[in-house]
Formats: sequence, C-alpha cells, structure tokens
Amino acid sequence: MEQTIGEPLHWARLDAPGFEQATIWFCAGAPPETPLRLPKLRWIQSGWAGIENWFTRPEWTEEVLLTRTIGDFPQRIAQHVLGYILARTLRVDEALRGMAERSWKRWTPESIAGKNLLVVGMGAIGVEVAAVARAFEMHVAGVRRGDDGPVRRPLDSSGSRELPALLKWADFAVSLLPLTEETESFWNAERFGAMKAGAVFINVSRGGTVDEAALVRGLARGRPAAAILDVFREEPLPAEHPLRGKDNVWITPHVAGIGTPEALARDFAENYRRFRADEPLQNLVDRVRGY
Repeated sequence: MEQTIGEPLHWARLDAPGFEQATIWFCAGAPPETPLRLPKLRWIQSGWAGIENWFTRPEWTEEVLLTRTIGDFPQRIAQHVLGYILARTLRVDEALRGMAERSWKRWTPESIAGKNLLVVGMGAIGVEVAAVARAFEMHVAGVRRGDDGPVRRPLDSSGSRELPALLKWADFAVSLLPLTEETESFWNAERFGAMKAGAVFINVSRGGTVDEAALVRGLARGRPAAAILDVFREEPLPAEHPLRGKDNVWITPHVAGIGTPEALARDFAENYRRFRADEPLQNLVDRVRGY
C-alpha cells in the first residue's frame, strides 16, 4: 500500500485481500503467532524496543530490514528507575503505612546524592538513566557490550574496573540488557553473590536476563538486599511465584516502558520518510548482536 506522510493510515485485517502485496509492516505489538507470507516485504518496524521474538520469524529474511522503536522509552524508563530509587531511599512505603495507620512515627530519610549507581546496558535508555541519576548527584558507572564478548567494557566514572568490581561498588544495579543468547540468565548466582551487601537490583529490560531462582536465593542471603522488578520470565507473574509477597521485592506489571501512540508514530514517520528517500533507517537491528 502506497502512503504519503500526512495522509490518514488505513488499517486492514491481516487476512484481507491484497495484504500479501505489502512492502512495509509496522507491527505495533508482538508479531502474530501465525506466520505471514509477505513475499514483497522489505522493512518491518517493531513498535517495541525489545525485538528478540523476531529472530525465529520466517517473515524476516536476510533481505528484510528490521527496526525497533525507541520513542520516549528512555525518558519513561529513566523516570521509573529514579522514581523507585527515590521511593525506596525516602521510605515512601513507610509513609503510606503511617497514613493508613494514622500514626506519627518519624524517621530520618536517606539521600540518593553520593550513592553509587551501576547501569548495565548503556544504550539510549541507559544513557538517559545515567544522566538523570547524575542530576541527583549520584555516582554513576555504566558497562556495555565490548567488541570481544558480552557486557564488559566500562564507561563513565568506572575507570578500568570490570563488572565484578563494579557490582561490589554499586548501591543500585540497573539491568537494561536486551535478551540474546549471551544475556540469557546473565544475572545468575555468581553475579548476585558479587553484589555489595545492602545493594538493590533493578530490572526494567527483559525477564529472561535473570535467573529468578538465583535471585530468590540471593535475596534470602542479602545479596541483593532488595529488588525492584518490572519484567519477568512469565507474564503476568503468577500470584504464587516465589518473588511475590516479599517486603524486599517491589513488583510492577511491565509498565516502565509502555509506549505512547504519539511516540510510536513519530519514530515510524521518520523511518518511513527515510525509507522513501532511500536513506539509512534509524534504530536498525543488527542481526549478529541480536538488537
């Protein structure tokens, strides 16, 4: 279907006549379970930042470009991460409990200024999380995937230290890893055991990057001391899951990076303009790296 930017989009059923002639597929959510036979397909725009569910899809052949959406995810996820760090540090849960009980029990709130924040996964979202944390005068270190393997290369204030040393340094460790073969269960017993006593683990990326059984055992041992979790291997998270019902585990239902239609449309419109002009597309997925 030919479309000029500015014209209204015309949506069609996936089984509508003529659908197989499509050259562009804007998939706002997860791809449908049934494969689509689109012989003329040249470009897929995913409405999600995470694209691991595309790598087994027959629609995405070597000739088809795949782009992901960034939109306003960096700002939204940074607000979520820092909001929950602040809530935990300022003991907002204690305030809510006091209001419910109509009590007047005072405490001395801590400050996040001077606390150490480790960001594992320094893409666009990680950079924004680091920037917001610095605005609160936190000490920030970040690591990202090096050219010779998984997450290793230190950035920012981390100097020459590798990940194990940074885990011992961090008061808060934020996971922003994509889900690939290399990052499957990246957060395992060894890495949780290397954490600083009292550290808080935060995951707002993909549930599959965490060995959840190892996390449960680590929480019982105090490494990490607490977890702030937005994503899980199984979603919705079962009510009887061992991570449920713990005072030191705060759970949100995968809401840290919900995209808005306006942001999704802006990303798609810019890439559509580039596609029509035969210019390089933004947020192009690297098949080798898996993101």
